[in-house]
Amino acid sequence: MLGLDAAGKTTILYKLHIGEVLSTVPTIGFNVEKVQYKNVVFTVWDPFMLNSVILVFANKQDMKGAMTPAEVGQGLGLFELKNRKWHIQGTCALKGDGLYEGLDWLSSTLKR
Repeated sequence: MLGLDAAGKTTILYKLHIGEVLSTVPTIGFNVEKVQYKNVVFTVWDPFMLNSVILVFANKQDMKGAMTPAEVGQGLGLFELKNRKWHIQGTCALKGDGLYEGLDWLSSTLKR
């Protein structure tokens, strides 16, 4: 999982891992956790791997002035990527909105 500082990566990780939002401090290095969703176990960690599919959580959609998922995708240059599968999912980690929809896309894409 990659993202800017204070984008909510750790909040997403722990919401999916233990179902709760924890008080967090800036992460030094990276976190690695196993997240089970339906019958798939994901190992979520932050270094980006070549040839992997890309799931982008456009987090903090509940905040006024948040970029839309399409704007985030445009800013990241995702629409120009032709050699890999990707999906951008609007989320609000505090409420859990969009997290499972993103994992649904990821699990179905990985099955193919």
